[in-house]
Amino acid sequence: MENDILIDFRFAAKEKPRFGELFLITGEEHPKFPARNKAFAQLAPLGFEQLDDFFGILNSEESGDDVLIWLFPMINGEEVFHNSGPFDAIRLSYSALRNAPATISLLQDCFHTLKALPDVEVEFEGAAISDFNPVQKKADEIVAHWRANHIEPGSEQSLLIDEEEEDDDWEEDEDWQEEDDWDEDAGDQKEK
Repeated sequence: MENDILIDFRFAAKEKPRFGELFLITGEEHPKFPARNKAFAQLAPLGFEQLDDFFGILNSEESGDDVLIWLFPMINGEEVFHNSGPFDAIRLSYSALRNAPATISLLQDCFHTLKALPDVEVEFEGAAISDFNPVQKKADEIVAHWRANHIEPGSEQSLLIDEEEEDDDWEEDEDWQEEDDWDEDAGDQKEK
């Protein structure tokens, strides 16, 4: 079962946001990427922080994933890394398995705040949506599935689910493909 909820917010306006505008969700202006408008500043109260190339809302509780909600800039339907834009969309990503069910309210707040931006179209599971109901329904299905399997979303046990599945994908007799020699003493690659 897919446990991640992905919601895309596409920018229909001719002028698409760049990194400087998007960075305003942190509540600050980026010193190297000045914003051309302040539309994303209204998202600052949601609590997004820059986490490498992306943005996220960190979890302050003991239970659940470290990042409650991720926000990824997108170009041509793909999440992008090390890119100053312009972006034609942003994606919110939320794990209904790895986070406590009560945290869906934060995703709902993000949804409504982003939807209120000018000229935004919202897409969920390949279809345009106008309200949060389809997202809530999907989250409820994921929570019900895992509770039926005796796993409480947001629990320590739930955090191990993806790791166990990833470990199952590894074939014990697969060979490592090493292209360079490693200096074990220095921990660095040797130059050839």
